[in-house]
Amino acid sequence: MERFQVGFRFLPSEEELLQGYLMSKVLGYANGCVIPELEDFYAKDPWELPELYQQISNIQSDGWDWYFFCPSPYLAQNSNRIKRQTTSGKWKITCQKDEIKTRDTKALIGTKRILVFYKGRIKTGWVMHEYHLNPKLLNGYSSTFQIPYILCCLKRKPSESLDISPSFERGFRVTEDTPVISQHEQTEDSDQESSFQATMESLVPFQTLENNLPDYNSYRSFHPQPHMYNDGQGDGFW
Repeated sequence: MERFQVGFRFLPSEEELLQGYLMSKVLGYANGCVIPELEDFYAKDPWELPELYQQISNIQSDGWDWYFFCPSPYLAQNSNRIKRQTTSGKWKITCQKDEIKTRDTKALIGTKRILVFYKGRIKTGWVMHEYHLNPKLLNGYSSTFQIPYILCCLKRKPSESLDISPSFERGFRVTEDTPVISQHEQTEDSDQESSFQATMESLVPFQTLENNLPDYNSYRSFHPQPHMYNDGQGDGFW
């Protein structure tokens, strides 16, 4: 893999991706292209693709974007159905197709779709931009479904790590892999609560002094009164 100096990166515009790269790939002029081709792109989980990119690409990624040529994922040449299912989830379209036009003539050169990867019902931080050429620019192709290649740009949000699978929504879930220490601590807390309750029940109930309290309203100042014990002798103060 070719390494560039700090600050240099592969960051083409959408117009360059379609006219300069995808068009050349479809016409067969993409030998030695810096964008690699991946046969089973849609069968891979998104967190597996960066490592594959390092193995088959001759340029270094910035860690946020990865570009791939993908053989046409349409199930048939006359169908707009695409299988985007992986072993861990699937890609879901988030918006309608965006038209991509040239800056100068405003000619339509292709379309883009934005997809987000879902693991079950959980939305992850992996995003994909899917680029399709305008078939009117090519001889022999009457529809987008017949074009043999598309271009995909995989994007990673800061919430996702390159080293692990996508994170779930915040919150702890008890599973079969829950550490035994958590269950032990829960049992220990329950035993402590039971012991505290038993101690409280064994204590003598608190008794009020009732009439032994001095009448504060009848004295201008407080004078402690001797406390009379059972033998009738008051040799102490309360």
